[in-house]
Amino acid sequence: MKESISTTLTHKTSLLERLGSTLARRSPEESIRSVAVSHRIIQEFQPLVQSLEWQLSDLYWVNDGAAPFIRSQVPFIINNSGRLSEDAAVILFANCLERPDGGDPIRVLELGAGSGLFARYFLNAFRIICQQENQDFYHRLEYFVSDRSRRTCEQWHEFGLFEDYREHVFAGICAGNQPMHFQQLQGEASELGPLRAVFANYVLDVMPSTIVKAGQSGPEQLCIRTHLAHNNELISQYSDLTLAQVEEIVKSDDPGERAKLLPILSLFEFDTQFLPVGDDKPPYLEEVLEYGKVEERSLLNFGAIQCLHKCLTALDENGFVLLNDYGPTEREQVASHGVTQRFGSSLALGLNFPFLEHHFSNCGKIWVSPGDKERGIHARMICRSDLPHTRDAFLKRFGAESLKFFEGPIEEAVRHAAAGRNDQALESYRLALERNPHNWHLIGQAAEFVSLQLRNFEAGLELIRNALEYNPCYSTWLWNVLGDCLFCLERFADAHEAYLQAYAINSDDVRTNFNLSYTFCNLGRYAESLRAIAHGLAMDAQGIYRERLLNKQEQILSLVSAREINERDRLMKRAAAFS
Repeated sequence: MKESISTTLTHKTSLLERLGSTLARRSPEESIRSVAVSHRIIQEFQPLVQSLEWQLSDLYWVNDGAAPFIRSQVPFIINNSGRLSEDAAVILFANCLERPDGGDPIRVLELGAGSGLFARYFLNAFRIICQQENQDFYHRLEYFVSDRSRRTCEQWHEFGLFEDYREHVFAGICAGNQPMHFQQLQGEASELGPLRAVFANYVLDVMPSTIVKAGQSGPEQLCIRTHLAHNNELISQYSDLTLAQVEEIVKSDDPGERAKLLPILSLFEFDTQFLPVGDDKPPYLEEVLEYGKVEERSLLNFGAIQCLHKCLTALDENGFVLLNDYGPTEREQVASHGVTQRFGSSLALGLNFPFLEHHFSNCGKIWVSPGDKERGIHARMICRSDLPHTRDAFLKRFGAESLKFFEGPIEEAVRHAAAGRNDQALESYRLALERNPHNWHLIGQAAEFVSLQLRNFEAGLELIRNALEYNPCYSTWLWNVLGDCLFCLERFADAHEAYLQAYAINSDDVRTNFNLSYTFCNLGRYAESLRAIAHGLAMDAQGIYRERLLNKQEQILSLVSAREINERDRLMKRAAAFS
């Protein structure tokens, strides 16, 4: 037995020697030390705003316009439901009452308007308030709604978003680094001012920023190195570019060429490292390091600060800036928030609110509402002069009591509905709608509740039609709820039209394709139903609708087979009649 084992071991040793004859004899530690991940560096360390990741994020907004909101890649409901617009309208109205200006135009600028819904709801709310209070402020209003993306502005026009307010709205292009330079889609560029108000909602966080800290030999900032794995097969799943072509495009300054990299953005990998700040120092560097010297790292939103300074300069003596954004609100939170946030292909860096307040307390009046920490996004108002009534309106509308008054019933309704307490949920929805009658998302929630849970499809239909009057362009969800109500009322052709509207907004929406599979099937259009299912399956990456889509597919295939058999039987009977 021993000889047999020895022979076997000798054989194995010899085999290993022969199979590894071309390899050096090294210890396991030496072998693993020599291994490196195979990747190709396509951009060396660069400050955040000069990095490929940040530059592609800019291109994403420029090229896609409002599409990220439609595809639900970027959240937008929190500042586009109508609630924030009504709050802003109340503040502007209080400001106009506080300092009457003798009948001059009331000019308002909105930066980074995105979906444009905030502006649409603000105009409606401000008009209603002025009518109720018998004031002419709305008639004198000139609202400049802007975005850096020309495509976004074109989509507002295509949707007819401001058609009901066209005498008061000027839509155009405006960048954060030149907030007063306004270019209408059809018209010449002009310098805005003096302005009564500037609104900046979820836009300052995408302006140039950096993350800095005090190093041993001086200030340091976060830099990013970009590389791409050596995996042509993986790249081919997203694009027909080769690794060599990717490298060439990275070197190009042509935005059109750079945009070719957007489909493979998720394949880029990044290294981060704090490196000494060179001669090209970001503005306010010394100030933020002095202010945050006890912190490990600090956010420096220098692009946002520069933008706000220019906005303040353009205000008239009685004007104000109202901003709403996300980010740390306490000094001890800043270091842990020193990371970028990605939504779809967009990139953002939250605002360092403590430093923002510190900086502008030295050059203007900046106000923070009580209960600000409880809000999903944080509001700040900056004024050039003391405006007590405007300030009081801001503190009241953005305070904890206001949040509880308007949002409390909504939260209770959702909580009761999830727990199956339908009676309490219904009462909470009634109260919520009484306090938020223009909130399209809330109206849609109520419609879905009364139709799907209470089975009152007529009431659901009436509610969802109201919701769609406020937001007809951006939500496939609303059009699907409308279609569901109509389908359950056996108005199948009308349901089909509703689902087609949802499809026109976003053809990749899985729920829409699932619903279309039903109505196409109901209309006897089996091939189109199967195509809708196939597209839905391809888009359902998380598998939420997969089982239902496959079940529907099996049902339709059975119907196709049954129709084919019936047709063959009928043809055979016809042939038999002539024999």
